Amino acid sequence: MKEMEKTCLHDNESLLCTIHSNDANHQAENLINWQQQFDQLSRGRFVGVINEIHFPDIHVFREETSQQLRQQCQIEEGGLWLGFSADNKSCRINNQATRSEQFLCRPGGHEFELLTPENFSIFGLVLHRSWLKQWLEQNDELADNAFDCLYLEGVAPQLIFSFRQYLSLLLQADGHRWSSLTQQLILKDAVFELLSLAQNAPATTMVSAQRQRLMQRVKSYLHEVDLSAPLTIDEICAAVHVSRRTLQYAFSECLGMSPKHYIKVIRLNQIRRALLQSEQQQTIAEIALEHGFFHLGQFGQDYKNLFGENPQQTRHRHFSHS
Repeated sequence: MKEMEKTCLHDNESLLCTIHSNDANHQAENLINWQQQFDQLSRGRFVGVINEIHFPDIHVFREETSQQLRQQCQIEEGGLWLGFSADNKSCRINNQATRSEQFLCRPGGHEFELLTPENFSIFGLVLHRSWLKQWLEQNDELADNAFDCLYLEGVAPQLIFSFRQYLSLLLQADGHRWSSLTQQLILKDAVFELLSLAQNAPATTMVSAQRQRLMQRVKSYLHEVDLSAPLTIDEICAAVHVSRRTLQYAFSECLGMSPKHYIKVIRLNQIRRALLQSEQQQTIAEIALEHGFFHLGQFGQDYKNLFGENPQQTRHRHFSHS
């Protein structure tokens, strides 16, 4: 199976591209002008598809992913990302559970995290900074940080339904095709209406600030810790100064999983990225040991359970396509 396959259709004015991927790391690289990294959290082979059109001021896409993912994302400074479920499934953004009909929202230059379920499909729009700046200037009652929020409220269900229908049609290869200029005008008008009606998410619906701060401390600690050393829950609790129960509650509310499971899948994803580096000369056993796996038989089983293939298959498949 190919690591990635890309097809593009021209209509003389715009370009619709479809990109297929069978690895979460490649899926993360396939959306251009994004800084992002994906960690696969659920078990099984990954299948991903992106349908996208790049207009001068707006990038619109639909992304489909087969496995549960932790996505660390960031778009260019000055731009704006809007996203909403294409299939009525909810996800989490920066540890906050969302409803399937909400428009997610993050300004450019700010890293954010998505936790998406299995078999998830999401529409995304990235508004270029030049267009967003112009729109804010035309709506001078809004501050520059008007969309520094996790999601937008106040959007009528009918508007969401119509917007979903339009994007579905726009991103179909065999759907009705308008001229590029007409597509842009319709899309900009819809986005303009959306931003005009939307309101920032009320603070009362957010995950408690205390647990947000706790999760940030935990993730900072895990980023700095020696990967080759065993890591216990008690060590994490001591490092961030909380009890085991408090830590368990925070992970359950913010990520929907236990700290132990989270650490294991993050390390397995780090190993997979190491195996996919063409210049990598270390053995699989050496890589596993460097990431805290000392029982190699159990490591191999955990890896296969998560990714649907053993580490040798990952390395062989990668080098066979290098």
